[in-house]
Amino acid sequence: NRLMNEIILELYKQNYAISNLAPFSESFYRRYGYENAIYEKMYELNPAYLRFFKPVKEGKIVRGKWKDSNLKEGVINLYQAKLNQNNQRNTVEREEWWWDRLDTYYPGRFICVYFDKNNQPAGYMFYRIRDRDFRVEELYYKTPQAVKALLSIIASHSSSDLKYYVKMPESSLLGEFFPEREGLKVQILPYMMTRIINVEQVLEALHLINAGKIKIEITDDEIVAENNGTWEIDQINKDTKVRKTEKEPDYSGSLTNWTKVLLGHLTLKQAVQLGFIKEHHPVDNDFIKGEVSFYDYF
Repeated sequence: NRLMNEIILELYKQNYAISNLAPFSESFYRRYGYENAIYEKMYELNPAYLRFFKPVKEGKIVRGKWKDSNLKEGVINLYQAKLNQNNQRNTVEREEWWWDRLDTYYPGRFICVYFDKNNQPAGYMFYRIRDRDFRVEELYYKTPQAVKALLSIIASHSSSDLKYYVKMPESSLLGEFFPEREGLKVQILPYMMTRIINVEQVLEALHLINAGKIKIEITDDEIVAENNGTWEIDQINKDTKVRKTEKEPDYSGSLTNWTKVLLGHLTLKQAVQLGFIKEHHPVDNDFIKGEVSFYDYF
């Protein structure tokens, strides 16, 4: 208990905005302000459904290992381009040493990169075959052609003896590419928990759907007292200004419940309906939170 309190206070002093962790117990870490905010979508594919995906006629797929510099460069460029779109939330900024560590952490992984007709990388996939399971552990695509090409690689391994799993971000629409979907099994699974370390930093990084003001009260942060209180968010055009105020809040809730709204997948309206957030004065607004593309385990 002392250790967790000390770590969180030290993170606040060092100006960190958030902390993520893989919980051994959700209820245990919730005591310290952590809440589920990062989910993954797991697809279990029926082998019979893979027949819909044929080898590509345009562009090419290159398969290999991480030591292949051409594949490595293609993957890193695609991943970084997505981060640079500025619509990512909580997604890891991977430095080269981290990429290399992932290759060590997941031995036996294959890489596939799809290059379009202009020889530009447009999608990649990491997968392993272990204990009769074909597991895609990371898949990203820029175009429909790219994802169909990558699915064709899975199809080339089609066997009734294998089970096929594809792990994707929660917002994934991968299932839409299957002409038959009744046999697809799709699960939304909690993955990482998040703790808001510095409320002000998090609020300054978010944008509102509509210009204007909204006042939110945050309670029950028993470790970082500075996070408690009423915060006024004022958005003018694309500029967000945040300050503490003594005015009456429009909405109130605990730090963990606000984490579900600010960094999780709940809208403000949904959180009110579920009773997580209390509404005092209805405001026609909500937070733009971006997408979570979180594959990293640590």
